[in-house]
Amino acid sequence: MKGFIFNIRTKVIVGKNSINEIPIELEKLGVKKVLLVTDKILRNNTDIIKRIEGVLQGAKKEYVIFDEVKPDSECEIVDRAYSLAKSQGVDGLLSVGGGSSIDTAKAVAILYEKGGKIKEHSGVFILQKPTIPHVSVPTTAGTGSEVSHVAVIKDEKEGRKLIYVDYYIMPSVAILDPTLTLSMPRNTTAYTGMDALTHCIESIHSTENNPVSDAFGMHGIRLIKENLPRVMENPEDISARQNMQVAALMGGAAFTNAQVGVVHAIAHSLGAIYGIPHGLANTLILPYGMRFNLPECPRYKLVAEAFGISEPDPVKAGEKAIWAVVDFIKKLGLPLTLKEVGVKKDDFPKIAELAIGDPSIISNPRFAISQEAIYEILEMAWDGKL
Repeated sequence: MKGFIFNIRTKVIVGKNSINEIPIELEKLGVKKVLLVTDKILRNNTDIIKRIEGVLQGAKKEYVIFDEVKPDSECEIVDRAYSLAKSQGVDGLLSVGGGSSIDTAKAVAILYEKGGKIKEHSGVFILQKPTIPHVSVPTTAGTGSEVSHVAVIKDEKEGRKLIYVDYYIMPSVAILDPTLTLSMPRNTTAYTGMDALTHCIESIHSTENNPVSDAFGMHGIRLIKENLPRVMENPEDISARQNMQVAALMGGAAFTNAQVGVVHAIAHSLGAIYGIPHGLANTLILPYGMRFNLPECPRYKLVAEAFGISEPDPVKAGEKAIWAVVDFIKKLGLPLTLKEVGVKKDDFPKIAELAIGDPSIISNPRFAISQEAIYEILEMAWDGKL
């Protein structure tokens, strides 16, 4: 028996058209002028930002828009967003979009406390007190960033991803409105859903697991198993979309408290080197990371149970859990090998170097902080040999 801490600082509001609650929550937080952090695709190609602007204008809430976020948001983007916020007298943040927009706002919140450039502050538990209020409005269902204590920002110049971890960067409020996910492209729906599944599974196998994170992770898997295929088959299924948002939130809360592992460490490296979307990178590594961990991970029996598999023997249950994940990826029509997405074996040393230095790897159930361990997983993932 071990002690543990479970922390979720974020108030969560779930429901159709719940974006109408944004001004109310900003008012409760004492925010007078808010920086709306988003990307140009959402602003120019969907009605989402216009809808939110309408809500803010209807409540006579002052706002400034920063729409320069990119997938895998970069240090320079964060610095520009912070400069705009300070010059405009902003006292609150409103992130609207996927994990990159939410992470950008979290990084801006760090600069409100620390100042300087965001690249200077990469690390763990660097804040001493709560920072600027932040309302997050995810338009995808996967990252869980709306309730997590992690932000990932790309250092474009050095070709690596910087990790920021602190409970004080968890958003004040998360608003999950399933109508906002209707505009997600099919691939994004699948990738982000697999990101959520990876969070749930890695939180269960992590050495920092606890009973509460297990509960979140296991039910998150159940929701994803039932609802992601429904959304892929019928993108207008609002009920399934809301369930996927809840599953993503549960995965985010689970890994915030239990951490992740080698799958995320390698996925971050693939994203930094090749620009592979994070959810797809997790997909490409997940079954092989599970295979690598299986000798030290009887807890995959819990993953099997969440997939509806009844098997009393932990090793056999773990084996079945791996193949359940493979079958699920096939059902979604996603690739299962690194060679399918253009990863080169010549880059394995660089991938391994970045993965070994990634904080995610520390809580992996089997020791993986070695080139040999990362190579073992990459070799399996490159040609799909399980």
